[in-house]
Amino acid sequence: MENRWILIVNPASATAQTGQTWEKYEKQLIDGGLELDHVLTQNPGHATELARESAEKGYRKFIAMGGDGTIHQVMTGLLRYADSVNATLDDFTLAVIPAGTGNDWIRTAGVPASPEQAVECILKGNTAKEDIVRMKLPTGTFCMANIGGIGLDANICYNTNALKVKGYKGSFLYSLVAPYSIFSKKFRRVKVECDGEKVFEGRMNTIVFGNGVYRGGGLKQTLEGGKWDDSQVEISIQKGTNHIKTLMEMLHIYKGDFSVLPGIVSRRVHSMTVTPIGKGKADRVEIDGEIPGTLPLTLEVSGQQINIIVP
Repeated sequence: MENRWILIVNPASATAQTGQTWEKYEKQLIDGGLELDHVLTQNPGHATELARESAEKGYRKFIAMGGDGTIHQVMTGLLRYADSVNATLDDFTLAVIPAGTGNDWIRTAGVPASPEQAVECILKGNTAKEDIVRMKLPTGTFCMANIGGIGLDANICYNTNALKVKGYKGSFLYSLVAPYSIFSKKFRRVKVECDGEKVFEGRMNTIVFGNGVYRGGGLKQTLEGGKWDDSQVEISIQKGTNHIKTLMEMLHIYKGDFSVLPGIVSRRVHSMTVTPIGKGKADRVEIDGEIPGTLPLTLEVSGQQINIIVP
């Protein structure tokens, strides 16, 4: 199986259009010379199970067709497989055919937004390395493919996903729900340690972190990013002050200079732990547009890397 590719398709992505178009791209890949099998997800989170099962069967070359959540799930499945057999992901390859709403992972990787052109990239076979970022929550171990957040960022994703469930679609949803999410956010106390050093303790509005650069359909929220093979992620912590100031600072996401605002704590780190302080409801955690749980969180660049297909 090592020379065969496995195509993991999320037919519900791209307003369910992927379910009607994926076979065309499979044929394009096979006509281009790829030995290829496919599986389709049947429910939310299924891509994680499919990726792990495929790795157990011997597949080492994976294509994720869907949005950022599908990429996240595939990488999480592969990480969980590697953990179960005490192996690494260094001999695994991941390619992406974009079919999501935001498609932020491909922006950093440089993969074309056109599925046809993305297929051509896969056939060319050019690769780069991406660090594997391990995230531990009370609900389990996950792999961050691109970017994540705690607090306000996670609430925005939570509210955006709720609208998607109701049938609303489009990258504008992130911006639409942001004001409501800002003014309804409660500032809870947390302690943040990076590389073993305490860098923040107090009321927090949002913490964003990423191996990639973009979120929310192309919004640039990290200072550098894009260095997927340097064993570091970038974090930015916004303190909990008042909602008006929060709104004014969050508008800088659209300018791309959020991370360098006065008062924002920004670092490039190898590891981070975020622990809630006191009793009460813990803040949500977002990973690649999905909400897998709440604090506490441990994040670390694992030392493993995966091969990714790039132009």
